Amino acid sequence: MPREPDPHEDADFRALVDALAREGLPRRTEAARAVEAVVCALAQRLSDPHFAPLLELFPEPFRTRLEPCERHAAVPLALQSAEELYGIVAEDLERDPDEVEPTVRAVLAAVRAQLSEPQAEEIARRLPLDLLPLWRRPS
Repeated sequence: MPREPDPHEDADFRALVDALAREGLPRRTEAARAVEAVVCALAQRLSDPHFAPLLELFPEPFRTRLEPCERHAAVPLALQSAEELYGIVAEDLERDPDEVEPTVRAVLAAVRAQLSEPQAEEIARRLPLDLLPLWRRPS
């Protein structure tokens, strides 16, 4: 069900897309699609009620958009691994699953950039282990 537009949330989403452009996806439409695809897959990967406290830690507008997309809402999947997450992102972006890891990393880096280091570390402590390398900054 479509939500009413919220000018503040829309501005926050634009800021997220702008941050994503700085992470390596310069075209706004590509960045927006990437955010939506990662949101869809992450919502399915973290759908277990055990992760509810984790979801509350994500910044707006990412947190309020953490829902499966229309394509996957009818039959949401219980994703169990990063590879399955890549499969959903790839499907939404119409790309090969082997090509989307940099996109997932870029989206999560843009989200992380909106947080303080203590907030980002709190999310890291609660993430499933298979997603932790995607969340951490490259060393």
